[in-house]
Amino acid sequence: MSASSDTKFEIVHLEKPSEQEIDRITKVLNSAFEGDPFSSIVVGGYTDRPELVRLQVRQGVAAAGIGGTIHVLKADGEIVGAALWFKPGQSMNSTEEQRAAGWDEFMSISPDDLKSWWLDYFIPLMSKHSKEAFGTGKNGEVYPLEAWHLHLFGILPQFQGKGYGKKLVQFAEAEATKDEKDGVMVVETTTVVDVIIYTKLGFEIKKQIEVESSVGNARVSFMVKHVG
Repeated sequence: MSASSDTKFEIVHLEKPSEQEIDRITKVLNSAFEGDPFSSIVVGGYTDRPELVRLQVRQGVAAAGIGGTIHVLKADGEIVGAALWFKPGQSMNSTEEQRAAGWDEFMSISPDDLKSWWLDYFIPLMSKHSKEAFGTGKNGEVYPLEAWHLHLFGILPQFQGKGYGKKLVQFAEAEATKDEKDGVMVVETTTVVDVIIYTKLGFEIKKQIEVESSVGNARVSFMVKHVG
């Protein structure tokens, strides 16, 4: 799909997404992430296993559909971009229902080395450094639990570089400001380009770490923005 001068774009809060909408968002995000080294890292380099690659993204979309917040960019009614957030009081895969929607299946088909990387290394590492990078909020919880936490974010390649990503983030910022006068938005990102983009949107780096894997390392930047 490509845009014309008559294409109508809109950003909407997608509540209770259908299975078809979850599949569409998964397809959009996988297209947006194609060629990204970190996308290979999170599947242990098993990029020749399309179902594993698909499920790694889909489990996050499904979890956000149950216990998170999904904003989508539509072009003439078709989803072409998405931002998955976990706002204050929400947390990724924190319930059995969320995990059953995709995480459990992703783990069940993951090779032992990939499963160990996630459970024994990556999740504990990110939890530790999130706490150190973001500290605790006004209610004493680690910031990602008291913030608008951006989990996944992507737009189809043909619509990138046109300002729609900025509008998606600003859409969430407007909701965050409406919810709280002193809200916080946080994101972890792995590319220099994304750091530049988020910096332009008002985020600042709180910490950077190296994430190791059998297929290469990645530098993760923990970024935060105060709104309201």
